[in-house]
Amino acid sequence: MKYPPVTVAMLIYRSPEWLNFTLSGLVYSRNKTPYRVMVVGNDANKEVMDTNRVDVDFRNADPNEYYLNRVYKAWNESIRAAETDLVVMINSDMYVSDYWLDSLVEARLQDPRSLPCSVLVESGRIPSAMPEYVKDFGTTVDGFDELAWREHAKSLREKNGGKKEPGRLFMPVLVDRDEFLSIGPYPPGNVKTPAGTVSGDRILFNKYADAGFKWITCLDSIVFHTQEGEMRG
Repeated sequence: MKYPPVTVAMLIYRSPEWLNFTLSGLVYSRNKTPYRVMVVGNDANKEVMDTNRVDVDFRNADPNEYYLNRVYKAWNESIRAAETDLVVMINSDMYVSDYWLDSLVEARLQDPRSLPCSVLVESGRIPSAMPEYVKDFGTTVDGFDELAWREHAKSLREKNGGKKEPGRLFMPVLVDRDEFLSIGPYPPGNVKTPAGTVSGDRILFNKYADAGFKWITCLDSIVFHTQEGEMRG
């Protein structure tokens, strides 16, 4: 199988430590897919900019706007700035494992009308939509048990094989750049409806569903999520 090139886009705003955390996971994970990491500064502070690792310096018109609104706008900008057809969005408090990216790409190649997402093994700090995978490998950069994580991810990958199930989590997610800009992009924040507030993630994924796409979770694309890493310091 020939794997097309991918841009892995991640946002960062105040923590060089969390930037290095996610980048190190990407560097040390094995994949056949050629990819480039694109770091997007979302109103990034001086400490982050001084790392000289920010590829896109995105500045919101109102830097004091509600943070989630600014996040959605920065994600939209990251897709616009990508130079490949395929783009994966990943948060700065996530640590990937071997072949996580290959699994997403393979799913997309098998079904071009799919919206492939990873399994998140979450720390348990906040409730997970996939509670059967919750396991704490650390909630801080210094407290992360990398060796234990790698062994756990390997065992899950071998157990799950190439299985897929209906989507439950929104990110990491693989999209086609032009499709995203046509079907989406993210709304500029959560949206209030008569039935209650709907997240921007849900609105985007509903648009994909309306366009005939199938939201799936690739059970051998395994990513650890410390949960709210950069927000906590």
